[in-house]
Amino acid sequence: MILSFVIISYESGGVLFARHYGASLATESAQATWMRRLHAATAADWGLLRSEGEEQVATLGGAEAAVQVLYKLLGDVVLLLAGDEEHDALLLLEVARALDGCLRGACRIPRARDGTTRVSAEGRLLATYHRLCLVVDEVIVDGEVDHLDRKRVLKLIDMKPRR
Repeated sequence: MILSFVIISYESGGVLFARHYGASLATESAQATWMRRLHAATAADWGLLRSEGEEQVATLGGAEAAVQVLYKLLGDVVLLLAGDEEHDALLLLEVARALDGCLRGACRIPRARDGTTRVSAEGRLLATYHRLCLVVDEVIVDGEVDHLDRKRVLKLIDMKPRR
């Protein structure tokens, strides 16, 4: 299993979308505990994402059970990904960038020329929540990365009948 979870959060800390993978986060109480711990460890840096770059990586846990957490700004929401022990930040970054591109395409979240997002990504994600779920399910299957190609994912989630 490559990924432990995918979370899309408001900058204020509320959770818009969460998908957990693996037996360690099987119960709701374990998920809630982990999300509180994650928010406490990374929320202070979310404001820096606008000025210091869109992506940051943090390592949570002790030396034996270190977890890489990547958080990426997607308009006015934060995308959080966590990977298990041996999976490094580069793999998480590749998955985060693929999710960013797919979500922007599927949920119609435009990016301005200067790299900012002028519309509310939160509003677009909520309005097209079904497409958000489909994108995450196509990119990540049971914690394993399945598709990273934006065009392929958008074609797979297209619900129009083919002739």
